[in-house]
Amino acid sequence: MNLLNEKTIPRPEYPRPQFVRQNNWKNLNGEWDFAFDDNNIGLKERWYKKEESIKFDKKIIVPFCFQSKLSGIGDESFHDIVWYRREFILPDNFAYKRILLHFGAVDYSCTVYLNGEFVGTHEGGYIGFNLDISDFIEKKNVLVLRIEDPSTNLEIPRGKQYWEKEARGIFYQRITGIWQTVWLEAISLEYHIKYIKITPFIDKSEIIIECEICGIGDSDLYFFIEIFFNNIKIAEEEIRLDFLGIFGKRKGRKLIKERFGLIHKDFKTNINRFKLRIPIPEKSLYLWNVENPNLYDLSMKVYNKNTMEIYDEVKSYFGMRKISLTQTPVKVNKTIEEKNEFNSFNRQVLLNNKPIYQKLFLIQGYWPDGLYTAPSDEAIKLDVQLVKEFGFNGLRTHQKAFDPRFLYWCDKLGVLVWGEIGNAYLFSTEAQLSLINEFIAEIERDFNHPSIIAWVVLNEGWGVPGAEKDPRKTDFTISLYYLMKSIDSTRLIVDDDGWWHGKTDFCTRHFYFPIDLLPKSYEDEIKSHEKAKPRVYLKPYEYEDEPIIYSEIGGYAYDLLGDINNKWGYGNTLQSSEELFNKVLELLIEFDKRKEWIHGFCYTELYDQFQEINGLLTFNRVPKFKPSKLKEELNKMFY
Repeated sequence: MNLLNEKTIPRPEYPRPQFVRQNNWKNLNGEWDFAFDDNNIGLKERWYKKEESIKFDKKIIVPFCFQSKLSGIGDESFHDIVWYRREFILPDNFAYKRILLHFGAVDYSCTVYLNGEFVGTHEGGYIGFNLDISDFIEKKNVLVLRIEDPSTNLEIPRGKQYWEKEARGIFYQRITGIWQTVWLEAISLEYHIKYIKITPFIDKSEIIIECEICGIGDSDLYFFIEIFFNNIKIAEEEIRLDFLGIFGKRKGRKLIKERFGLIHKDFKTNINRFKLRIPIPEKSLYLWNVENPNLYDLSMKVYNKNTMEIYDEVKSYFGMRKISLTQTPVKVNKTIEEKNEFNSFNRQVLLNNKPIYQKLFLIQGYWPDGLYTAPSDEAIKLDVQLVKEFGFNGLRTHQKAFDPRFLYWCDKLGVLVWGEIGNAYLFSTEAQLSLINEFIAEIERDFNHPSIIAWVVLNEGWGVPGAEKDPRKTDFTISLYYLMKSIDSTRLIVDDDGWWHGKTDFCTRHFYFPIDLLPKSYEDEIKSHEKAKPRVYLKPYEYEDEPIIYSEIGGYAYDLLGDINNKWGYGNTLQSSEELFNKVLELLIEFDKRKEWIHGFCYTELYDQFQEINGLLTFNRVPKFKPSKLKEELNKMFY
């Protein structure tokens, strides 16, 4: 097989920035064999067998989907079943190790075969998975995938992936197959760290780490944790792991309480998962925020204290930050020169116990040649940098769970994130389960990112059409809030973004109308909830003083280069960069006038998407006007 040179492997960076085993991995991106299976004959003909390479008549560059140009195929037509094939040689340093096969994301349903044997399956197009292939691995290996992605199925989470032949309006190209990095990882046969969850508590200056370590305990086995800030060690903990998997309930509970001061609620069912509290010295407490995105490095290892053998070593990071709401309306200090105060009519969002006005961009997460997949890590970083160059402080990831590398750059550069996932469009038990399972997986994967301050479960009633007339859909919407809050109580939850709220931490609204239709006062704002179509709140639920965020606004259409076919945008197409700048500024000035009760906005959008020309950048990330020009004006407004 003619593989790409190691130096030219696409997306070569380590794909999992919050759980790094840097020296024990092998990137499998690059050229793979590929085939369409439009007649669904691959299983019958056993294409997964080693000798069936003749069936694979195409080449594809992983991790780009076949619809993209960077894949080397660029076929945008319907192909619901595809196969991948890749040969690889197991590195010498992987011998006598447990081998994990990781997929960053595969859309939608994936079946994995290794050396002609079935290994496992996964369903869900946004969140990755891994399989233990230790029992199937050989020195020379043939990896085969069968992927099924039902192009017109409206019961699966699909977001902006259009189910008709040609993309139009606010809908874009479909994504099928591998779209994030594939890699191998070698871990110890005896012990390894499976999971870490880091929860910061700034008011107590401490973190709580929930950790799962696989293996059976030993008196010489230890878990060693070090915390660094700017390469200076500020804290460490060492815990003997003689209790792993071997103690009874009573003894184990007492031991954990003595050592960690905590008892895990699931201790009886999983003795390998535990929590521990680590104080952060107050003199070394540096909060994460948008001006100073301070991050702590975390180093963990499992080792034998007698032999000094290291079984597993993982690097991570975290930020000390807190997101919350005021309980009642409060006075707010503006951060511009006047420093005067004004009353807030409703509750506000607090970052580290201080009010923050959210200036967000809507971001769809497509690239012209890679579609869902950025061509490089630098391209991801550029998108995040551009948010700040315009003077904004955050973004709403729209109808897609983003690559962890994207969230890493938001953490590093200080950009607030509303996390979201692609919605389905029909309501059924299958659709409910698909959304719930994948969203829970997203929260678990991304929990440790300090940049994420909110989760958006539904958008504009997608997946619950007609909820205002159907109690089942109302109940489902409400249940999503409580379900996600039970999984992540540290962040704010939006049940249905834009309208049809029931239980929510933000009252979000979408506004693509003439400016003079904005409510003129707080009283007008509240009165408009019932008159709005669709209703802002589902009956019998009502507004309860939540912070009001206009989570989609603007959307002014302007085709900078005049080369977009079938262009689409909100309202009339503008004719110049100056006109676009003036319209955006005029709109934001109106929101500045209403900051006593509207505590944030999300502008649609950072960059154009295919035929949709609502961006302040073109699809190729060319600014339609100078970003610093808008930043200069924004610095004079809000708080």
